Amino acid sequence: MLQFYKPNARNTGSACSFSYNKKDKALWVNFIKQASWNDKTKSGTFKGSGPEKKANSKFSVTELAGLVHAIETNGEYGNFHGTKERNTTFKFCPYLRDGSQVGYSFTLNQNNAQEGIKKSFLIGFNFAEGRMLKQYALTVLNNYFTNCIEESQYGNYSDATHPPADKRAEKKIETPASSEDNSQEADLDIPW
Repeated sequence: MLQFYKPNARNTGSACSFSYNKKDKALWVNFIKQASWNDKTKSGTFKGSGPEKKANSKFSVTELAGLVHAIETNGEYGNFHGTKERNTTFKFCPYLRDGSQVGYSFTLNQNNAQEGIKKSFLIGFNFAEGRMLKQYALTVLNNYFTNCIEESQYGNYSDATHPPADKRAEKKIETPASSEDNSQEADLDIPW
């Protein structure tokens, strides 16, 4: 899991976490709004925030790849998720201040029709945090594809030590040596 906490004195900060769920084959993004600010310690808390201050969304591997692409190209990536219960939009893009890029901006908006609640979250990442997010996303993508390859080779097993699903692959096949001349001169006519 990768977590970012961004409290501020205005009490408008956000916390955001990214966690890969191998079973779902998806990345979960969780947001929570800042609950309070302690002026003495110059720190904020996120405990005690009600359900109207929390949101989560399930990202596909394609969306995760889009986020990586946005970081690598300083571009923009966004998408829309719609269900009966809620609509979710998100956007990841460069964060500009006075015309210069200072990092990345990530927004997530949810409209929950059943509860009648609209939620909006915004968090900024500096370049180092953007690099951390990119590395985490690449690790998740690598693990996802490794698991896909293992499943295709070994059936529904998640560890590569399990025997192949096709027992015929285990049979040792011996081919008798060819009686043809195996000298280099004999091979010159064959391109492979």
